[in-house]
Amino acid sequence: MGLARGIERRLERLVDGLAARLFRGRIHPVELGSLLVREADLAIWETPGGWGAPNVYNVVMGGEPVDTEVLETVAVELGAFVEETALERGWRLEGPARATVRIDPSRRPADVAISTGIEKGPQPVWARLRPVAESAAPLDVAINRAVLGRGSTSDVHLPNEDVSRSHAVFWREAGSAWVGDLESANGTFVNGERVYGPTPVVEGDLLTLGRAEFVIGRA
Repeated sequence: MGLARGIERRLERLVDGLAARLFRGRIHPVELGSLLVREADLAIWETPGGWGAPNVYNVVMGGEPVDTEVLETVAVELGAFVEETALERGWRLEGPARATVRIDPSRRPADVAISTGIEKGPQPVWARLRPVAESAAPLDVAINRAVLGRGSTSDVHLPNEDVSRSHAVFWREAGSAWVGDLESANGTFVNGERVYGPTPVVEGDLLTLGRAEFVIGRA
């Protein structure tokens, strides 16, 4: 699968300005992005809520040394690229996407080495589940492919007896939000309709897990 055009444009901008110093005579930024995605594809694993991917990417490039400011600028852009790619493809990241870039003068300018890792950490809240019961507090959703359930390992904990330990999954992919049932005992419903496969949802939809009801809202 190729890079989404909007994400690709982010990398194309790196051939201009300060970052251009790094890519002169080396790999093109879009090609580097494709290598990052390939490394992610090789490292993805299956989680209870779907595919998980590394959130740390360490890039080593050959050639002459480059100013630290340039390397840091490119690293920030690559981290943002990974974040956007994860949302486009619906990957789960265990923490904020982060990249490092360093130069190894012993390597040829065309050489690129990439290693990946997992670094858990807090992520921005992207949605809130507002209980229909007025006395209950909203539940924040920060991680993508968040597992909603009664179990202690659920990303969003629901202490309701009729909610399964891993009841449903809530995620973003390709510009939309989605809900899926995880073979729960009492079912997952969107606006009263039972969910059997990935189901798109929007702000204001009613999400029902067992007998627990929530209105889907933005952060």
